[in-house]
Amino acid sequence: MITHKDWFGEDYLRVYPHRNTEEAKHQIDFVQKILPLKKSDKILDLGCGNGRHANALAERGFTINCLDLSMILLRLARKNQSDDSRLNFIRADMRNMPFCSVFDKVLSFFTTFGYFESSAENLRTLLSIEQSLRPGGIFLQDYVNKSYVVNNVVPRDERDEAGFRIIQERNYNRDAERIEKKITIYSDGETREYFESVRLYTLQEMEALLAKTDLVLERTYGDFDGQPFSEKSPRLILIGKRRSTH
Repeated sequence: MITHKDWFGEDYLRVYPHRNTEEAKHQIDFVQKILPLKKSDKILDLGCGNGRHANALAERGFTINCLDLSMILLRLARKNQSDDSRLNFIRADMRNMPFCSVFDKVLSFFTTFGYFESSAENLRTLLSIEQSLRPGGIFLQDYVNKSYVVNNVVPRDERDEAGFRIIQERNYNRDAERIEKKITIYSDGETREYFESVRLYTLQEMEALLAKTDLVLERTYGDFDGQPFSEKSPRLILIGKRRSTH
């Protein structure tokens, strides 16, 4: 069975076809509405995937640095880029990004946080974001809402997608506080299995992790329509700043 380290490739995009360009444009509309984005900003798209959010920003005149660990997704992002003068691609582990006080904004969409096995490793991601931001720089983290996920787990579903048979089996591991998913894909007589596991942090637990960094949480939202965060929100969108030095 293939774990998340090898999962983020073309099969990943087949499983999530609804995470498309139109969704990305809607989410960037929201970001532009609530954040003071400037064309001169140095922006990092953390966990950029196939570049849909970066492209939406580039089409609006922003220059974006696109970071991901998956070479497959970075190649697809490069192939899909709408403006090759506005996108820069970096392959790196988000726990150890090679930047120091570089970015004005760090944006992360569609749950890039929580895949690592320990809270110490997940904390390293936040510390790496802190290090990458200049003092006063802004971060946006689009994360899952634990209570919503736990209360809406679909144990199993299957569907056909462009000639592929896709089966997803989900489980809430209460002991580990993780949502676990087995994805099985059948195509042309072949079977491929993948395993996703994401640590579910409550807002209070995220606040506790952030308190161990110089990242200051300022606002939360429950979706990309700007609704306030609540126990029933589909998402937990965290927005804050790196503490300014004095």
